[in-house]
Amino acid sequence: MEKLMQAPIRLVSLFGLLASSLAGAALATEEKAVADADLAGWVDQRIAAWQPTKAERRFDDIGWLTDIRQAERLAKQHNRPVFLFTHDGHMAVGRC
Repeated sequence: MEKLMQAPIRLVSLFGLLASSLAGAALATEEKAVADADLAGWVDQRIAAWQPTKAERRFDDIGWLTDIRQAERLAKQHNRPVFLFTHDGHMAVGRC
């Protein structure tokens, strides 16, 4: 019975050891502190690094129109289909 009780304790200890080593690795990969004078430039660099690439912004290459009549006219002119997309939200933040 005593051996049966030791197994969960060992398992919890193992998980605790694993969690603490992962936390230490995460802290080791964090960037160094940024001086106050360099903060604005650092933020600008971080923002630029997180911006989507041109390949990730293919959505912007679509010839969007806000008038269905103009879309139908252009579709007939170029022999292309019309894709009607409606939404009730904010496209810029991804809420459609």
